Order: sequence, then structure tokens, then C-alpha cells
Amino acid sequence: MADSRQSNTAFSRKETPGMFEGPILKLLVRLSLPIFMGMIANLVYNITDTIWISRIDLADPSYVGGIGMIFPLLFFAMALGHGILVGVSSLVARAIGRRDLETLNRTVESGLAIAVGFAILIMILGWGFGKQMVAFLGATDDYSAHALEYLYFIAPAAVLMFLLSVFNGILQGEGLMKQVMQAMVISTVANVALDPVFIFVLGLGIRGAALATCLSIALSLIYVVSVFFRGKTLVKVEWRIRNIDLRVIRDIMAIGFPQIASMVTMSFSFLIFNRVVVSIDQLALTAFALVGRFDQVVLIPIFAIGSALLTMIGQNWGRGQIERVSKIWKVGLLAAVIVVLCLAGVMILLAPFIYPFFTEIDKVVWYAVLQTRIMELAFVFAAVGILARSVFQAMGNPVPALVITVLRLLGIAVPAVYLFVYAFDWGIYGVYLGIITGNTLATVISLIWLPYSIKKASKKRTEHKVEARPD
Repeated sequence: MADSRQSNTAFSRKETPGMFEGPILKLLVRLSLPIFMGMIANLVYNITDTIWISRIDLADPSYVGGIGMIFPLLFFAMALGHGILVGVSSLVARAIGRRDLETLNRTVESGLAIAVGFAILIMILGWGFGKQMVAFLGATDDYSAHALEYLYFIAPAAVLMFLLSVFNGILQGEGLMKQVMQAMVISTVANVALDPVFIFVLGLGIRGAALATCLSIALSLIYVVSVFFRGKTLVKVEWRIRNIDLRVIRDIMAIGFPQIASMVTMSFSFLIFNRVVVSIDQLALTAFALVGRFDQVVLIPIFAIGSALLTMIGQNWGRGQIERVSKIWKVGLLAAVIVVLCLAGVMILLAPFIYPFFTEIDKVVWYAVLQTRIMELAFVFAAVGILARSVFQAMGNPVPALVITVLRLLGIAVPAVYLFVYAFDWGIYGVYLGIITGNTLATVISLIWLPYSIKKASKKRTEHKVEARPD
């Protein structure tokens, strides 16, 4: 009884204020804003990275384009890391809702066991089969050389990222978004400072950009680990092998694997899109990679809101507050749509002034501006899918999100791109419209499936309560 009271006291002391009652929008802003700021910092890192890499030779598009060619490989590594983060975050949030201290105490070591396994996989793929993978992606000549050089030196960053994902997943699950933001800012500031030193002062070129990224992630990891040692978290780090729990690993992977599969599907789909785009015009691929980085301006608020929803819905779902879960989803969706419409409009207006800063090739600028004007507003549809995925994950039911992702890309977008480009001969317009078609239809499915799942789960819980009630 005493242990139970101490456990409840510990949970109450570390609970996020307003998590289980009170205004939803206020809580959403408080949790999503630090993530938004941290992601903005990451965007600054991505833009800065692109600026410095492009300035190795502004007249040579193979530097930026070469990195763009291996984006599906980098995305695969990010998928593994994000799968760990989401799996850990969902597990922690629901365990806090249930006040399940035993699960929380085994989370760190179990998560790190998964991270080490993924790290071994990435090193084998990156260093053992780099040439074959770059060739498969369609890179040739200077594009191939730059892509391969960057791949070899960025591989250690993936290992550090997996470890960081475990700790950030715990912080996010607990609702400690400020610390997650600070870790992102540390990484960005370090990378912004180190990029020009490694690329130009030390004369390492593409290798310097990759090494600067590795070091900046390492500094972020050191900070996050220090948060745990300073006793800021409910979850403890004991560094005991006996804390590796197969049940916890299973629970993390039950959420993480569908997330990984979803992102791998996205990676594979963009691999296909890249090959279609490069078959149209190699300069269109350079623009495709360049715009992809600036699309983050519109996507970042969606991901920030999605991260907040994962925590809010996860903890309320664990506590059994289904009606509040439904309200959180609706408020989050409305907020995301409004923000995306505003930011997409800004990007459309500024596109002709942004892209000439990164290339002197007029046709690359033309492609980039065209893509922005056609596709940016369509991110409203992407917002629905991203938030629905977070809600399914928070509920501990990620399979619908995987099904929707596979259907959106491989079932709709990829066939539509091939149809529009090669059958209808719409060229680059066919690529843009094919992707938009997939996002639009997936939005309709998400808006039907998610409310149905919440309603069905609410009905089941009500029935269980009735059955458990004494006569």
C-alpha cells in the first residue's frame, strides 16, 4: 500500500499540468510550440547545410543533386530512428496514463537494445553496400561521386541518432517538450558553426558537411543524457542489462515497426519519384531536392502538432478518457489546417526570391518555383494523414496508419505518377499531380477511419466497464 501511494505521488508530481482536464488548445500550444521551435532549428540546420554545400561550386548542381539522390537512403535511416522515438514515446505516454511504473523503469535499456541492433544494420548497409545502392538510385558521374562520399561519412550520424531517439522518445512521452527543443537547438547551433569550418577551412568539402552533422548530433545526445542524470524525468536510467525486457521491446516495436514500415514505404516511393523526375530532366531532380528542404517550412507545424497529439492522446488514452481524446484530435486538426494554409501562401509568394539564392541555373529555379506553386497548398491533405498517424500510434493501434500510408503512396500516388508522366505525357506536371492525388484520397480515408476507430474503442471500454460492474 505504501509503495502504491509513493508511486502515485511520483506520478502526480511529474504529471504535465492540464494534461487530463482543462482547455485543449492551450495545452496543445504549450506542448507543440517547443517542438515547433526545435524543428525550426533543424530547418535552419538543413538550409545552412544546403547553403554551404551549394557554395562549394554554385555552377555545379551535382553537389546538392548528389545528396538529393541518396535522400531515400537517408530517409530510411531517419525512419528507423523515428520508429524508435514513436514506439518509445507511445509506450511511455500510455504507461504514465495507467501509472505503470514497472514498464517505465525498463524503457531506457530496452530501447537502447533496439537502437544498437538498428545501428549495426545501418553500418553494414552504408559501408558494405554503398556503391551498389547509389548505382541503384540512378546516380552517375559527379552525382554518384558526391553521393557516395557523403553517404560514407554520414553513416555514423545514424548510429548516434538512434541512441538519441530513445531518450527523446521518453522525454516526448512524458511531455518534456522543452528539453527536446533544447536538444534540437544544440544540434543546430553546433552544425551551423561547424559546417563552414569543416567544409572550407579544413577543406573537407562534402565530407566536412557529413562530419559536422555527426559531431552536432553527438553534442545533442550528451545534453539529453544529462537531463536524465539530473533527475528531471519520471523514467530512470539504471544502465542494467537485466532491465532489458522482451515485453517492453515488443511493445516498442509494435508501434515502431509500422511507423518504420510507413516511412520505408515513403522512402521507396520517393526513390521511384526521383527516378521518374531524373528521366524527365536531371535539373528537375536538383530542384526536387531543393524544394524538399523548404517544404519543411510548411510541414514542421504539422509534425510539431503531431508530436503533441502523440503525448496528449497517449496519456489520456491510457487514463481511459476517450471523449477527451476525440476532442484533442479535432482541435489539433483544425489548428494544423489553418497554420498550413497560411504558411503555404507565404512560400508561394516568396518562392521566386528564395531559390535563386541557392543556384545560378535559371531552369533549376524555374522548376523549383513551379513545384512550390503547384504542391504547397496540397500539404493541407498531408496534414490530415500525418495527424491521423500520430493519433493511431498514441492509441497503440498503428496498423491503420501503415495501411493508409501504403495505399496513399504505392497504391495511388506511384501508379498515378506513372500514368500521368508516361501515358498522358504530362512531364513534370504529372509527378506533382500524381503525388497530390495520393494525398487527397488518403485524406478522405483518414477522416472516415480514425473517428470510427475512436468510437469503436469507446464502445468496447464502456462494455467492459458494464461487465466488470458488480450485480
